[in-house]
Amino acid sequence: MKKRLVFIFLLFFIQNTANLCNAQPTVLDVTVKAHDAKFIGSAVGGLKITIRDFFTEKLLAAGNIEGETGDTKVIMESPVTRGKILSSGKDTARFRCSFDINEPVKLLVEVTGPMAAGLDIHKETKTTWLIPGRDITGDGILFELYGLIIHAYSPKPHGFYLPGQKVVIGVHVTPMCGCPVRPDFKLWNADTYQVTASVFYKDKKVAQIPLRYADRISHFRGEFTPEETGSYKVIITGSDKRNNQGVAITGFVVIPEKKYHKILGK
Repeated sequence: MKKRLVFIFLLFFIQNTANLCNAQPTVLDVTVKAHDAKFIGSAVGGLKITIRDFFTEKLLAAGNIEGETGDTKVIMESPVTRGKILSSGKDTARFRCSFDINEPVKLLVEVTGPMAAGLDIHKETKTTWLIPGRDITGDGILFELYGLIIHAYSPKPHGFYLPGQKVVIGVHVTPMCGCPVRPDFKLWNADTYQVTASVFYKDKKVAQIPLRYADRISHFRGEFTPEETGSYKVIITGSDKRNNQGVAITGFVVIPEKKYHKILGK
């Protein structure tokens, strides 16, 4: 019995050693690009990535997509031809891993992010075969994320105001890569963005306010004057002419003057 166990162990060892010897290191790159914009990387918090075996769901690799947004001229200005590598710019954001495999493996690649996008965060998946010795590089597995990142900086959630006091509604709006938006800009022209704030009071929309460019890159703002005390919800929507859309939500509270001064210590 003991000899038999030793034989089985040796056979298992030899077989696995042979598999390792036959395995070929195979590289996989993953990049993520904003629709009608540049690559998504560190400036908007990067993205989380997991790579699993498609059939067993075994985790094979995980990490972060970090780096720069890429070469503007290559991505946005030069004609796109077949086979052109868009992520060729220095330090363009990507995730690279290598697998030692001796047979094809089907992968499920999932990206989550940008991590600084708030409500506008994405979760996307793609599948691909990876064949031993056949690297997937260049742009690699390329994801393209639609949408805008919208952050409301005013009013702050649960900010306090008096009846009749002006409330500034201000937001920061960018493509998913965080690239700048401003008027008369040939790439991301603020004049082509439609940004609107809808104000709700007791579950009813009481105002719809267009937000205009605020003379600061990527900033839009408008104003609302509440008359009734209570809680207000503000939903901000934004869109461009390239099918990108985004949403931010905030809110504020209007309270009587006596209570206002007591809470704020004024």
